[in-house]
Amino acid sequence: MPKRRSGGEIPLPEGWEECRDFDGKVFFIDHNTHQTSWIDPRDRFIKPQTFADCIGDELPYGWEGCHDPEIGVYYIDHINQVNQLEDPRQEWRSQQEHMLKEYLTTAQDDLQAKKEIYSVKEERLILAQDEYQHLTDTLTGWKSSRTSLASNSSVGSKYDPDLLKADVHHAKKRVARLRPRAGPDQS
Repeated sequence: MPKRRSGGEIPLPEGWEECRDFDGKVFFIDHNTHQTSWIDPRDRFIKPQTFADCIGDELPYGWEGCHDPEIGVYYIDHINQVNQLEDPRQEWRSQQEHMLKEYLTTAQDDLQAKKEIYSVKEERLILAQDEYQHLTDTLTGWKSSRTSLASNSSVGSKYDPDLLKADVHHAKKRVARLRPRAGPDQS
């Protein structure tokens, strides 16, 4: 950034000149490139570069607010060489609000989908816990009836002990696998 003069003003870059047109409007001549510009070359050092950088009613580099007695306030984008009646700051704010609303809608939809997935996982965990409990109860009942003197052979013939143990082990593994995904311990 160029050094300020004693009056606090930044000097024009080397080869630039400040002039006025017939109506008294200030413009700048770049003698290096033999071009003219309505934009003060010092503005790129002191003005915000985008609307996001602006504070209050400030316009970014390359923009100018003007007043015409017949149409009122209008805005000039010197960089893109466009004039417009709409306040570009308001357009930018509207775009930002629209983008924020879209983001919030998407985030809300994602959250709802995650809640539904969580609910399904909770239901799966409950089913797996119920299956495990049922198999454990069956195995416990089978063991106690097998050791009982008045044992009924129908229980022993209904369940294969090795298959029942494998089912209990499988159900226990399923509960352990589902539990961390579904959330806090639900036993």
